[in-house]
Amino acid sequence: MAWLGLFALVVFYWCFFTAVVTGRRSWIWLSVLCVPVLVMAVRYQTGMDINGLIIMLCVFMFFVCRNSLTDILLWNQRKRKYHWVLLSLLWLMCFLFLFYSIVELQMSGYLYDFQGWNMEKRNSFRITVTTLPIVWISYYYGEMFYNSIDRLWKRKSELILIACQFFVANSRGGDRGPDKGYFLDGVNNGVNYHFRMTKGTYVMLQKERALRLQVQKGLLGGLYVLKNPCPDNSRKTLRRDRKNAKIGIVIFVLVMILGVLLLFFPQVLQPLYFWNWK
Repeated sequence: MAWLGLFALVVFYWCFFTAVVTGRRSWIWLSVLCVPVLVMAVRYQTGMDINGLIIMLCVFMFFVCRNSLTDILLWNQRKRKYHWVLLSLLWLMCFLFLFYSIVELQMSGYLYDFQGWNMEKRNSFRITVTTLPIVWISYYYGEMFYNSIDRLWKRKSELILIACQFFVANSRGGDRGPDKGYFLDGVNNGVNYHFRMTKGTYVMLQKERALRLQVQKGLLGGLYVLKNPCPDNSRKTLRRDRKNAKIGIVIFVLVMILGVLLLFFPQVLQPLYFWNWK
């Protein structure tokens, strides 16, 4: 279990680091899928049950959600069709998985029983209130499942954009904050196209005023660009990539040291565990 926990910790770090480098917050949601495995690995004691179903479900959800994010430089989901019945079913499936995992971890002693499942008299109001955040989080996983379905079949085409404008914006209309995103607006035959992009793509293309994009149209109508339209601009990100690589390697080594101590030599860090504080 310790080796599995160490692997989950590495994947967790990789997802979080990717979110910071690309500016795409969805990678953080992907990293959350490693948490149930990490909790079981860290809190495991002799005699405790390891729920293999939770591990398999985490792995399944991780690969499906990763397929919705990987290799995409620019994406446009405004033209994607929403089949609300399918989206609702995917949301419900994700909710049941998250709810089952959290309940099982509480009942097995891996998590603090904040919902009161091990109490003789359960409080329905307490369970309902603590379940609402799970309902909210499940929506994002449902969206990633929906995006994976959209990418099951792709039709390739070429899209030439003129009058390209690049900008950074957040949900409040500013250009700062943890929820900021990188965007491209362009025109083709009088039709405006609005793409979102990764931070690295923004750095490479922000001075371009016309682009020839190799677009892949998904099964549900989403538009995805996986190929860099201006490969000669890659040198603009070399300095940034080298800096990120150096920082990433240093932090990775620290994470590995922490993981080995946490999972293989827990007695070293045991005085620091928050669940031992009085």
